[in-house]
Amino acid sequence: MTLKTLIPVLASSLMLAPLASHAACFDQARPWSLRLGGHVVDSVGGTSETAAGDITIRSKAAVTFNVDYRICERFTVDLLAALPVTQGIAINGSRVASTQHLPPALSLQYHPLGDAVIDPFVGLGINRTLFFREALPGARLQLSNTWGVAAQAGVDWHISADWAVGADLRYLQIEPDASVDGSPIGKVKINPLLYGITATYRF
Repeated sequence: MTLKTLIPVLASSLMLAPLASHAACFDQARPWSLRLGGHVVDSVGGTSETAAGDITIRSKAAVTFNVDYRICERFTVDLLAALPVTQGIAINGSRVASTQHLPPALSLQYHPLGDAVIDPFVGLGINRTLFFREALPGARLQLSNTWGVAAQAGVDWHISADWAVGADLRYLQIEPDASVDGSPIGKVKINPLLYGITATYRF
């Protein structure tokens, strides 16, 4: 599914979500959730063949944040954010550069069991990745900001009315165009998997 087709599908899903649940929508007892998590940002894009050589992106741990709004018993809007993530860039197997990026993602989650004690979910959405502080000794590296698909799956365990702990897996499509000293060298396929654990406060 391309980004051009995903955006209208996601928008339609957000509008139709209230009709898909028998529970009252926009009237949940604790609709808001704040999540704090620790995730591994594991780039699975493989090797990108560019004019500068074969580029790979190193994995990195990150602190993540989420704000969720439960619009119906089975549907939640989820916004993912994180502290800036610094990842090493290897060319032909040797680390020679690095970049920082922010990959916020907006998703619509589906919770098949509703607001159960064990609460699995899946989600689909979009991400906007912003690159900055690219570093390449002796040259100027630039990575373009990108839009891409975001997908997720996970499970929460509601240990009380206010608190939950959980684990999740996310995929972010991140494929920036790279240039060195203003000359394009090709596309870098980062496409990370984020996997980790979270603690959630509901209110």
